[in-house]
Amino acid sequence: MKHRIASLLFFLSLIATPVFAQGPPSRGGGPGQAGGGLASDLAALTARVAKLEGNIVASDLAATYSIVGVSTNLHGIKPNVSPAAITTGAFRATLTLNANGTGSISGPGSCDEITLTQGTWILTGSDCTDAGDSVTWTYANGVITMTFLSDGDEIPFTVALGGRLLILGFAAFHPSDPSSDQALIIATRLQ
Repeated sequence: MKHRIASLLFFLSLIATPVFAQGPPSRGGGPGQAGGGLASDLAALTARVAKLEGNIVASDLAATYSIVGVSTNLHGIKPNVSPAAITTGAFRATLTLNANGTGSISGPGSCDEITLTQGTWILTGSDCTDAGDSVTWTYANGVITMTFLSDGDEIPFTVALGGRLLILGFAAFHPSDPSSDQALIIATRLQ
């Protein structure tokens, strides 16, 4: 009986004794640190989540982005000028935004357009050729607005995932032309 009690006490003492394979845990710091550890890791994680939820500033957007886009253009009949036509296209380019509010777009890396013309029902294709452009940009209220220096066009992108995605979608109707343009453009942060 004494032997069983002694064995049981020895077993319980093994369970109750903490085992630390790499020494006892430090009070607050990580390896070689004095203080901080878990609290600093939690603070860093909280800051990263806050950025993903949209708490960013303009300098957070300075990066290189890969852009992909698709578009559809509908052109109505212009009597004695042109028949109705539908053009679809897709492109890819690279966008670089600098911290000082300047940037550039290079490409397109690839670009193809196909046009279906009514009347003769001709389907024609073409490759886009574009040397790129310089831009300026501003950021406010979750929107980055890029101004293309070659023609002054301003394009507003919605900023998502803490600046990891820039998204633009529109469908414009031009009654005087008559035509309609639809586009979806997504820029994904590379670095």
